[in-house]
Amino acid sequence: MGKMKKGFTLAETLITLGIIGVVAAITIPGLIETYQKQATVNKLKKAISILNQAYKLSFDDVGEPDATIQSEMTSTEYFNTYWAPYIKVITMCSTYKVCGYTTPTPWTNTNGNKNSWFVVEPRLRTTFMTPDGFVYIPLYQTWKNNAGEEKKNLYDVIVDINNGELPNKLGRDVFFLTRVTTDGGGIRCLGYDKSDEEINQNCSKSGTGDYCAEKIRRAGWKIQKDYPWK
Repeated sequence: MGKMKKGFTLAETLITLGIIGVVAAITIPGLIETYQKQATVNKLKKAISILNQAYKLSFDDVGEPDATIQSEMTSTEYFNTYWAPYIKVITMCSTYKVCGYTTPTPWTNTNGNKNSWFVVEPRLRTTFMTPDGFVYIPLYQTWKNNAGEEKKNLYDVIVDINNGELPNKLGRDVFFLTRVTTDGGGIRCLGYDKSDEEINQNCSKSGTGDYCAEKIRRAGWKIQKDYPWK
């Protein structure tokens, strides 16, 4: 008589499947998070590159408005002069809903508190979306000192790398950048001129997250373990 072939018993099969399930449950979330972090970094770098190309073309053509000139322009005039000719826009965010948001102030800080920035504020800035789905908000306004004198421009730029989609959180899909007019100019991460201590305090679970793009840059364009991802 030939030898009987041994197969897996039902119990053995169930045990094996159980082990596979446990391993998958442990490893898959980590793999997904790693992918999401890398995708976030790639989108952030792309957004900075797009802005840099547009800004440098604009700077070469029309320069950078000083506080006096900028204070005399409407946000539409500023956008049409210094941004519109140099960057491809697919949608003008006339309202927050046009660009996929469900509330006018959709963002939260890294500490979980509500962020007070409005996505759309026509009196002060122009919000637009590019073909890759990024929403950009070059801040257009000057602020005054206690004597009521125009003191400086706000050079910052807010970018949301997935428009109105969640999580709408600083450091996850919303980042603060800034325009730099010295040393060749260009777009840099907000906080580029801050100390490591200031960056780490701000981009933390107890901070607001304004400097998270700079924290990523200083880490070699990586999201490290001390980053407030969750």
